[in-house]
Amino acid sequence: MGGMERVLVNYANLFLRRGYDVTVYNFTYDDQAMVSGFDDGVKYIKNYAPVKNLFHTPLKQIFKGNFRILPWNIWLKFHSAKYLYKQYIKDDFDVEIAFFGMAALKIISGSTNEKAKKIGWLHSVNLEDDIRSFGGEKKVSKIYNDIETLFCVSKTAKEKVSKFFNRTENLYTVNNPNDTQRIRALALEPIDVEKKKFTFTVVARIVEYHKAFFRLLRVCKRLESEALDFDLWIVGDGADYNAVKDYAEELGVKSVSFFGQKSNPYPYIKNADMYLCASNFEGFSMVMMEAIIIGTPILSTRVSGADEMLDDGKYGIIVENSEEGLYNGMKNLLLNKDTFVYFKDMAQLRKDYLSENEIMDKVEAIIKGQIEDD
Repeated sequence: MGGMERVLVNYANLFLRRGYDVTVYNFTYDDQAMVSGFDDGVKYIKNYAPVKNLFHTPLKQIFKGNFRILPWNIWLKFHSAKYLYKQYIKDDFDVEIAFFGMAALKIISGSTNEKAKKIGWLHSVNLEDDIRSFGGEKKVSKIYNDIETLFCVSKTAKEKVSKFFNRTENLYTVNNPNDTQRIRALALEPIDVEKKKFTFTVVARIVEYHKAFFRLLRVCKRLESEALDFDLWIVGDGADYNAVKDYAEELGVKSVSFFGQKSNPYPYIKNADMYLCASNFEGFSMVMMEAIIIGTPILSTRVSGADEMLDDGKYGIIVENSEEGLYNGMKNLLLNKDTFVYFKDMAQLRKDYLSENEIMDKVEAIIKGQIEDD
């Protein structure tokens, strides 16, 4: 699963364990790896459907408007929020959460359920893309402001939303929770590779514009040309997997190994010397939090959430979000053993940061109206 899917699984299970009835609506694609992670009792409803051929759609569905002939993003842009809500949300809920992305935010912003508490959960805040995809700043502002409570997964995201929408009320920082005991147990399982030299690892969905693998590969090639000896393990799959792998071959990078999708990526984090976040942007990186729980030190570009997780560089290395920043950070680690040893020790002190119980206590208090200000 990708990071957001793991966050969703964690929240669904934690709410269930606290006595809530939980229903997950999925509007994007049918991710069975995600579904298999839910505890028994989490209700899962798949609303995703491919674009239909109008000529193969029964007349009864056409007259009822119960068909879709447009791509999902255009469908969302074309219809009103209230139409989308009535079309898809059929049950009566006490809390309605738009968990990820503008599609969910628009649907919940059109809620006609007056008794329900409406929450928008903001992860990777990319307002420029939202405005471009959903019809302009005015329409996006209405969607955000029609949702009474907004959760931001990092202080950086909260500051951006507050500034952009001139909003301070019912705006909270709520970090992502983790199933700590499960992650540490899974990290002890064996892996199919032997560590031979200083090793960086990246666990991510392979999406270039987000995770910036091309620049990371160029950095690796540059470090190799300077006779620096290291390995980079890349674990994950995604839309750009083949393109990234082909680019590594084109550059002639020798230090990089691709392991594809793994149902249990945690041993690759635990057995590496350093977890590496080379992303262009993040919300509050789930994998970085998992590396903290496992106790693997981190080198990250300056993305949203990094300063919070690593306490402004006290517990891990934060570099400029650029190719040069990555190069300097990785090179410094490879040339200075004392730097690595220091951050390895600091990583052990950070392992119990942000327990899931502390986070869920805050979430419940906000839902119940027991916290009025963040």
